[in-house]
Formats: sequence, structure tokens, C-alpha cells
Amino acid sequence: MTSFLVFLHVAAAILLIGPVCVSTSSYQTQMAKAAQGDQAALGSARVLHNITNTYGYISAIVPILGLGVFLSDIDAYKSEVNFHIAILVAIVAWCLLFFLIIPKQKKTVAALEGAGAVDMEGTKKQLSAFSGIFNLLWMICAILMFI
Repeated sequence: MTSFLVFLHVAAAILLIGPVCVSTSSYQTQMAKAAQGDQAALGSARVLHNITNTYGYISAIVPILGLGVFLSDIDAYKSEVNFHIAILVAIVAWCLLFFLIIPKQKKTVAALEGAGAVDMEGTKKQLSAFSGIFNLLWMICAILMFI
């Protein structure tokens, strides 16, 4: 049973967190093009924001499955410090996503559609930095899970 749960946990991480990492990294480029009046880029920015938002929330399945793995063989996993650190890193990554990246993307999409004003250059830099940190945290989490 533990092997099956590990498979589900890893598959969910790849299928759900992978698209979020790609969309958070790609959003800034499309946002910048849309700010210059490119309507196709505006559509792309909307789609990337929707992917970030939707897959970000659905990716909550990953820690639920991870908890299932942990509880299925608690004696083996309770003393593995790397798993505990990976959980903390994942929480930091999700907080970064939910409290910084998604709200900033939402504001810039609204501004690009004419429903507000945002410093596009400053926001692009912030989103680039936050997205890079977000992706780095997931790489660290993945490494911790497999060492």
C-alpha cells in the first residue's frame, strides 16, 4: 500500500506542481508583451494566470497524499528529518504562491484589462524573483524527498 501511495504522491506532484512552476515562470514575459499592447500576449497571460491559480489550489492533493504515505508507515518515516524539512519547504513555497504570486498576477491581469493601474516593470521584477524562488523551493523539496 505504501508503494502505491508513494506513486500517487509523486505522480500528483509532477502533474500538478509542474504546470504551476512553468506558468509562474512564463507569466512575466507574456505580461510584459501585453503591457505593450499585444492582445495575443494578454490572452496568454490570462491563461497562465488561470493555470497558476487552478493548479496551485488543486496541488493541495500532493501533501494529502504525502500525509497518507507518512501515516501508512509512520515508524519508517517519523525519524527521517529530510522529509520534515521538505514539508516545511513545501509550506513556504505554497505560501509564496498563494499570498504573493497569485495576487500579483491577478492585479496585473486586471490592470492589463483596464481595471486598475500597476507598476508593470516593478511587478515584473517581483514576479520573476518570486517565481524563481518558488521553483527553487520545489527543486529543494524534490531533492530532500529522494536523499
